[in-house]
Amino acid sequence: MRQPIAQAPLIALLTDFGLSDPYVGQMKAVLAAAAPAVPVLDLCHQVAPQDCFQAAFFLAASLPWLPPGSVAVAVVDPGVGTQRRVALVETDGRRILAPDNGILTLVLDRTENVQAFDATPTTPPASATFHGRDVFAPLAARLAMGEDAARLGRPLDAASLRRLDGLTPVRRGSRVTARVLAVDHFGNVVTSCDIAGYGRLPQAPALVSPVARPLSPVTAYAAIPPGGIGLLAGSQGYLELAAPCGSAAATLGLGPGDSLEFDLAEEV
Repeated sequence: MRQPIAQAPLIALLTDFGLSDPYVGQMKAVLAAAAPAVPVLDLCHQVAPQDCFQAAFFLAASLPWLPPGSVAVAVVDPGVGTQRRVALVETDGRRILAPDNGILTLVLDRTENVQAFDATPTTPPASATFHGRDVFAPLAARLAMGEDAARLGRPLDAASLRRLDGLTPVRRGSRVTARVLAVDHFGNVVTSCDIAGYGRLPQAPALVSPVARPLSPVTAYAAIPPGGIGLLAGSQGYLELAAPCGSAAATLGLGPGDSLEFDLAEEV
């Protein structure tokens, strides 16, 4: 006989709802009613509105830190109320609920053993504009209380899940074209170059565009020379651009979603 799935250690929420409206509270109210014994963790509710690139980064960077068995709920959903699917993904011992709009891209790129399900509701939810409360929260509660993913949706080929264009760096010779995933509170620029593929830095890297700028390969923010821009392996698993006690984003004129090109003259 198959053993029942244990209750999840927590439910983690990632949204672009902000904190000035009651939306997050209403989601948590549904979870409290349906899964009262499961703690709820707020990963972030300040994703830029409708910014699927930033949501993809936050989700992929945070997932490894969640306890095995956790349920992650990522609701950044510009297509709410349309025909977009509700995706349920199991990977590395954790389960993720998200709209099938590309915010699973980096998770799928960084993991190999993925099981996917189409958990799109077959009956209309209470609201066509608030699936976070009326679709994702009830599904998350059922998963967290031990319900099998196969009972919540039909199996889905993970390769059919939507991917965001431009998140995978492209290398041509010594040039690497990447994208800005996010600009953090300190003005550090998080690029889409993952450490696994691009963490072995050359001695003299350079930013080619949108501005030409030599970069200092460093291992700590404090090692960046005054007035310089450092290139380093950040704590979130991607290469970052940083300025000493300042904002690299402001210095370079970069923002989330921008394209940038590096010259990495040595092999990485």
